[in-house]
Amino acid sequence: EAQALLREASRVLADASLAHVFVPGGFAEVDIAANLPELGGRSILGAIDRLILTESSVLAVDYKSNALVPATPQDVPEGILRQMAAYAAALAQLYPDRSIETAILWTATPVLMPLPPALLTAALAAVSLP
Repeated sequence: EAQALLREASRVLADASLAHVFVPGGFAEVDIAANLPELGGRSILGAIDRLILTESSVLAVDYKSNALVPATPQDVPEGILRQMAAYAAALAQLYPDRSIETAILWTATPVLMPLPPALLTAALAAVSLP
């Protein structure tokens, strides 16, 4: 099993189409906490797997090792969409002058799947609050 995981990780790191995710100066395992008005002021706490900052944008990437990779962002499990939506909302508070982008890096394929902001907004709005 360890060999299979090593092969998967090596494939991800060697994929030229993913080079922008692993640029020098990117950040790994970034802890984030925020109070989100979108969730009635509830607090979130998480760790963003990869964070890439530029002068004008922020890209938050989460790695997922699901064996079955969704075909489209609309097919991504709701829990993952809510997680990424919470990250995006928190990052928007920290970087109000930059565009916020999110994506899932499916390690099994390897494919980087950008998540449309409208999809994330809908996922966060669907959270039921007490």
